Amino acid sequence: MRRLMWLTLGIVIGAGTMGAVWANVANTPDDPDGAVDVRIVLERLDDGRVEAGLQQRDVDGAWGGTLKPAHRFLAPDVEANRPLHSSVVIVDTDSRYETIAQNYADYLFASGGEIADGFHDRFGGSDDPPKMLCIDDLNDQGIESLCDGFEAVYAGPVERVAVTSYEDFRLDLETRLLEDRELRGLFATSVPTANIVDETREATRRFIRWSYWIELIDPHLPAPSNLYCVISHGSDEDLFWGLSAETSVAAAGMLGINVRSEVYLTGAEQAEAVRRCAADGAVAIATTLSEPEVLKPAVQEAISAGIPVISFNSGAEDAADVGTALHISLDDYEAGRVAGNEFNERGIEGHALCVVHEPDNQGLHDRCDGLEEAFNGTVERWSMTDRESTVAELSDRLREGDVSAVLGLSSSIGTEVRSAIFRTRNGVQGATFGFSRTIAEYVADGRLMFAIFDHPEIQSYLAAVGALVTERLRIDPVAYFNSSQMLITPTVVNAEEMQVLIDSLTAWPEQP
Repeated sequence: MRRLMWLTLGIVIGAGTMGAVWANVANTPDDPDGAVDVRIVLERLDDGRVEAGLQQRDVDGAWGGTLKPAHRFLAPDVEANRPLHSSVVIVDTDSRYETIAQNYADYLFASGGEIADGFHDRFGGSDDPPKMLCIDDLNDQGIESLCDGFEAVYAGPVERVAVTSYEDFRLDLETRLLEDRELRGLFATSVPTANIVDETREATRRFIRWSYWIELIDPHLPAPSNLYCVISHGSDEDLFWGLSAETSVAAAGMLGINVRSEVYLTGAEQAEAVRRCAADGAVAIATTLSEPEVLKPAVQEAISAGIPVISFNSGAEDAADVGTALHISLDDYEAGRVAGNEFNERGIEGHALCVVHEPDNQGLHDRCDGLEEAFNGTVERWSMTDRESTVAELSDRLREGDVSAVLGLSSSIGTEVRSAIFRTRNGVQGATFGFSRTIAEYVADGRLMFAIFDHPEIQSYLAAVGALVTERLRIDPVAYFNSSQMLITPTVVNAEEMQVLIDSLTAWPEQP
């Protein structure tokens, strides 16, 4: 096997900068995983800079194209005798593919053995079980391990039938069922062969025992070049979307896929990003639906082009109409209800503000709807005219004296809610959605009553996973998922729980 290598090119000033420097890793007996041949390529440009890149030797012995990191230039006037480093270059190898394929093969082998045991029991557990066929569909790469396991465990005779042409297999099976009276059972390793077995048993009226294997998800890793897009609304000023983007990048690394993560202020920009991803050859797209009517045409264009689309975060109630296969989000309406019930339990009465920082965001209005439904008092939806003046405008509103409590709908707004309350000093209580170090401190020391976590890390990670799963499905994702929803049940996080989180954030494990 070959290792997945993360290489940082070290560019050192010296005589070597004028040519190509070889960096081959030789195969050695103590390297059971094999090795990867790479070489560093340096080229002096017309303007005097030196450009660095990396080449990898292909399995046929030829050198591939030059991988060029984002930071790869050495200026002619750079300080001497100082090592510099490029940005990271990912050298793609087959080790991850091979490892996953082997693990899946082991699983199939064991499953084939279990199915063989099942047939043995069906035949009465005799010491001389009858003849079986194991239908090996060669059109499904790797599925042969099922028959390997079946043959290894079944105590009677097993004949493996290799299938490349389904029509040829149909004719062959009809003959076998009509003529081979010793044949008492068969195992089909794929749905196409299972369909043929079912139809052939009916046609020949030979109803021998049989079973089949179904794979809804392609177990093979996608090609490294496959593009998956995770597109959201929001602002770079909002920590929620910072954590969301960070999680998308982490998910890409952990899943081993190529994820493009983008955040836009408006639904129109999001729609264009969806179209751009489709034009760039994306194999699956995940997007938020903060402005569902604006996103709908772009999403449906992608679906019509054969690109599965899922949605996450805002837009749960509109996802089915927009046409996304699956929706993943916080249950926004229930979250608003949870906040309202918490207000009631804490004795809040009178008038509450629900601060809607994105007026066109349907998910935020769902939270306010839930708050209105549960809170015993009255609820006002309040929005600032300018995000930069939130604290000043909110302070002016609180000075009017009729507000008992304020609910912020994000961690960034939560900090501004607290600032406005501090400015006015008129006894108004505050609470918020979201998590940040500051929010945790405010709740822990009582400056905010509570928080309801909206979990950007879960939503974004599952969005990347959802995009991967829908693309890997061997069944129509829209019909199969049927616009189903995965909704996170919201909970209240109080002062004690926040202190636990603060302590855990600072309790980093000692480094070896």
